[in-house]
Amino acid sequence: MNSKRFLFFILFVSVFFSCSDDGGDVVVPRNLQQYIDENSNREIDNLIACATNAEANTSLNYIFYYPVEGATDIRYYEMEDANADQTNFSNYRRSSLTQEAVFGGKLERFSRPSSLETWCLVTYLTEGKLHISDPIKLKNTSKPTEYSASTNITYPTTLSPKFTWEDGTIKENVIYFQVISDEENSFISGTYTTEKTFQFYDTSNVVLNINTSTPEDLVEDEIYNFTLMGVSEDNWVNLIIEKQFIPRNLEEYIAVNSDKTLDTALAFAGNANGNKETTYIYYYPIINSFDFRYYETENTTVDETDFSNYRRKNLTNVAVFGDQFRRFSNNRSKEVWCVVTYITDGKLHISKPIRTKNQTRTTEWKSTVEITYSETLKPTFTWQDGTFPENEKYLQILTKSDNTFLSGTFTTEKTFTYYDDSNVIDNLNRTTPPALVLDDENTFNLLGISSDNWVNLVIQKTFIVE
Repeated sequence: MNSKRFLFFILFVSVFFSCSDDGGDVVVPRNLQQYIDENSNREIDNLIACATNAEANTSLNYIFYYPVEGATDIRYYEMEDANADQTNFSNYRRSSLTQEAVFGGKLERFSRPSSLETWCLVTYLTEGKLHISDPIKLKNTSKPTEYSASTNITYPTTLSPKFTWEDGTIKENVIYFQVISDEENSFISGTYTTEKTFQFYDTSNVVLNINTSTPEDLVEDEIYNFTLMGVSEDNWVNLIIEKQFIPRNLEEYIAVNSDKTLDTALAFAGNANGNKETTYIYYYPIINSFDFRYYETENTTVDETDFSNYRRKNLTNVAVFGDQFRRFSNNRSKEVWCVVTYITDGKLHISKPIRTKNQTRTTEWKSTVEITYSETLKPTFTWQDGTFPENEKYLQILTKSDNTFLSGTFTTEKTFTYYDDSNVIDNLNRTTPPALVLDDENTFNLLGISSDNWVNLVIQKTFIVE
């Protein structure tokens, strides 16, 4: 062995044995107790941490923690034997997990991809201190976290929303953590209560506060998020509530736009095909309209003509039917009253109230329609009501195979002939519809609409022009 290899071998052996548990100048801690012993010159302090499983996924856990300013060397430890003593720190081994910031970095979380239940905790260092969280019992399979949007929001004043909630299936929560964040989920406020209520920003029932200063006032008509975690005594999160809110009701929005003339807007709603949980809110935007908005009530028992009962909700909004209509999608199973608004030059347009019936009158989707030709290129469409014969009028929309809009009309009769307006009660065509082309493939869309603007029936049929 030459001298260089010999020196390398001696160096390797010395480093290997110095890192062992059996002695030497440097000891790598194998468990949490050894790590505590290594930091015996530091004061032991606590830190806030809890854990949940991901929504609808019991094989992924999130371990949330609050890193105070100056926190470094953030670590995750867990017990290999879930039945061991969780108060004995020698039972905890460090595990390397992915970390990410949440709520704009005010909180952080580890992601643990495992379905195994055990005890875990979080540590970090600050100047002169070693912080250790209380042990957290992971219960992702025995008591998986329940996700919900069920919270009641009232407004004693426009900018002071009050949130009230109930426990979910597991009623073992001893404390509740509330986070208010903005549209981008950046942190605004974080508080703890033992009561099932919190009003922004009233700290009279707050038992723990992670705000380092008084939060700024909310802003009217801005989009905010409310997140609630119901935490058990062993720091497992049994319940997560997430709900968007916007501090200004429709009546207040109308007052802000008092310089505009009120006008109507055409809108109606129905279920997605085969899905009671998704409601489509269709509306017809006239030329040069903008600022499309969706408002809804908390339930159907309120007075639908009182605009103070309507709250704005930020929903996805796409063009449909050859860009002649637009459609909001609302993933909510609860039945409500809702309206659509938009603005044109000098006018605020508000639709008639829509009574959603996604549970009691689920929209029926069919393809059954009779198509006849008494004259070439002028098909006659005839249909029947579905399960709910409560339709007051019928909207017919014809589109080309590439979804280009051809025609839009309303009738009260269950029949319509293209290019024949004799029984048409309302017409959405801004110009005379084009003549159909022989052998072209087109689509006939029919929506049966009730007096409260709910779509009971949708018929979609592709046909070849004769």
